[in-house]
Amino acid sequence: MKNTLEYMVCCRLTLAQLECGQVVGTSQHKQQVRSTTAELSELFADLYEQFRSPQLLGLQITSISPQPAPEFAGHAELLQ
Repeated sequence: MKNTLEYMVCCRLTLAQLECGQVVGTSQHKQQVRSTTAELSELFADLYEQFRSPQLLGLQITSISPQPAPEFAGHAELLQ
């Protein structure tokens, strides 16, 4: 059976500003990502993989909202 849920994830990234390998500052960025991963534990791993970089200092998930997958939108009775 196909995945019937997607998740809309809002998160805040804290990134380092580097010069010659030294942190000289930081910046924060808000991101909104739609994920088709059904399992929440996999969702966390997928988010980390998506944003992983030497500049990543922090990844804070601010909200996770389940969303019907597009092929089931308008067919809420199928999700019950």
